[in-house]
Amino acid sequence: MKRLKTGIVALAALAGLLVLPATPANAAIATVCAWNIPAGWVKTNDHWDPTRCGSPTAVIDNMWTIETYYDKPIGAFMTVCSGWRPTGWITTSTRWDPTRCGHPTAIYDNVWTIRRTF
Repeated sequence: MKRLKTGIVALAALAGLLVLPATPANAAIATVCAWNIPAGWVKTNDHWDPTRCGSPTAVIDNMWTIETYYDKPIGAFMTVCSGWRPTGWITTSTRWDPTRCGHPTAIYDNVWTIRRTF
């Protein structure tokens, strides 16, 4: 009887693995050298790293954080750096964030919230 219960529990666990997704598809985030964005990705932040991507001695945003947009469902929202929006997405709001996307000291909308429409 104990073996039967153990077998049923094991089968139920296996069935759960077959039905549930292992990882959300929208979890794809990467860090790349500035201006090296592959198709299907959008810039979400940037920062300076003096040890990579040319090893700049001056503080410049030589590293970009990017995220996939092609795998997001219709209606999904993303927060991205201003300047470029993928086809099929609309800007729903803009804001200034001095800690992201160029780290501007002047107040301007350097961050967009976008939504997928198709």
